[in-house]
Amino acid sequence: MKKILFLLAMLLGVVACDTEKPAPTPPSTEEATLELTSDDSLWFDAEGGEGVITYTLENAVKGVDLTATSSVEWIEIKDVAQTITYVVAKNETEEERRGIITVEYGDKSFSVSVMQRIELNADVVFYAKTLNGSYYMDTVEGAQSYSYNLMISDKGLNQSGNMYDDASYYLFDLYAAEPAVDGVATIPAGEYVLGFEKKAGIINDAYSKFVKTTSSGSSTVRYSEVRLVVSENKIEAFITLENGEVHYVKYEGSLVIDLYKADSNEGFSTLRRDYYFDINDGLFVGAYVGNMYYAGYDTCQVYLFEELDLETGEESGDEFQLDLQLPRGETDICGTYTPGTSAGHFLIGSMEDMGGGQYMQVNTWYMTAGYLDFAPLIDGKIVVEKDAEENYTFTIDCIDDEGHRIAGVFRGTGKFTEW
Repeated sequence: MKKILFLLAMLLGVVACDTEKPAPTPPSTEEATLELTSDDSLWFDAEGGEGVITYTLENAVKGVDLTATSSVEWIEIKDVAQTITYVVAKNETEEERRGIITVEYGDKSFSVSVMQRIELNADVVFYAKTLNGSYYMDTVEGAQSYSYNLMISDKGLNQSGNMYDDASYYLFDLYAAEPAVDGVATIPAGEYVLGFEKKAGIINDAYSKFVKTTSSGSSTVRYSEVRLVVSENKIEAFITLENGEVHYVKYEGSLVIDLYKADSNEGFSTLRRDYYFDINDGLFVGAYVGNMYYAGYDTCQVYLFEELDLETGEESGDEFQLDLQLPRGETDICGTYTPGTSAGHFLIGSMEDMGGGQYMQVNTWYMTAGYLDFAPLIDGKIVVEKDAEENYTFTIDCIDDEGHRIAGVFRGTGKFTEW
C-alpha cells in the first residue's frame, strides 16, 4: 500500500511539473529607442509640487508598456502617457532629501533624480551656482588674520570681470586665522559673524553687502546681521539685511579662490593678467582740487564710472580715478598725459598708510565697484578728447605696478566741480 501511495505521489509531482507554464518572454525592444528630453535632476522647495518628465520613444513594440516607478513614497507617479507627471509631497522633515524616478520600456530605461529642500524661515531662499573670490592680503597688521573676499551669486562674473544683469550677488569680506597653503587659497572651515574688526571669525561690514542687478542698473543693501558657516565644499549664510529682509544663501562646490598675490612683485595691484575694456555711455565727475601738492600746478581728479546711479549713488562695472596735472588756472582737461608731476602728466597711483593696517588709494587707479579688483597706474599714456556736444573720450593705455597692461576706451558725459 505504501509503495502505491509513493508511486501516486511521484506521478502527481510529474504532472504538476508538466502543467507549470514558463514565464512569457517579453517582446524584444532591441530596435526601440528611449531618450530623456528634460532635466535628469531637479530641485523642489519644501512645499513640493508637480513635476513633468518628457521623453522620446521611437520604434515602439506592440504589447510593451512604458512604466515609471518612484524609489520613495513622497514622490507619487500620477500619469504615464506622452509625458510623465508626478507629485512631490511637502517636506516636513529637517533634512534635504532625494528620490529616484526610474522610467523603463522593455530593456531600455533612464532615471531622474528629484531633490527637495527643507523649509526655512526666510524671506528669500537663494541657492547659489557660482563662487568668485580673492585672497589678496598678507597677514593683517596687528590682527593675525588673513583676508578672503567672497562673491556668491547665480551667474558669476562676465569676461570683463563685471556683474551680469538680472542677477543676485552676496559679497563677504571674511577674515580667517588660516592663510593660503602652497599657493592654494581655500576658504577655511568655520563660523563667521558680521563685525567691524579685521580678526579671525569676522565678516567686515564695510565691504560686505547684497547687490541686485538689472538691465538699468543695480541696487545695494548692507547687512545688519550675518552668520556664515563654511564646511567641506559648502557655504551656508543666514543674513538679515538693513531693510529687514531675511535671506538664506547656500552654495555647494569648490571653495578654492584666486590668489591676488600670485607671481607678485610686491606691488599693490590685484590683477593677475592684462585687462582690456570698451565702455560706452559712462559717467564721470571731475573735481578741481587746486595746487594740492604745492608743486605749482593744479590737479583735476577725474572719476570715471561705467555705471553710476546719480540718485542713489550705486556703482557697478569698471571705475578709474585719474589725477591729471594742469597749468595753474586751467580747466580744460583735454590733452595727452604721461607719468609725472608737472602739467601734462598724471600722478601715478600709490597707497597712503593710514595706520593700524588701513590704507587709502591715492592718485591714478583702475578699480571695480566694491574694490574686488584694483591696480595703481604707474606708466603709460592717457588721452582725453571731447566733441562739440561735450561728449568725452578717455583713451587709456597704462601699466600697473605688477606689469599688467590696462588698456581701452571710456566714452561718456560728466560734470566738473570745485573742491
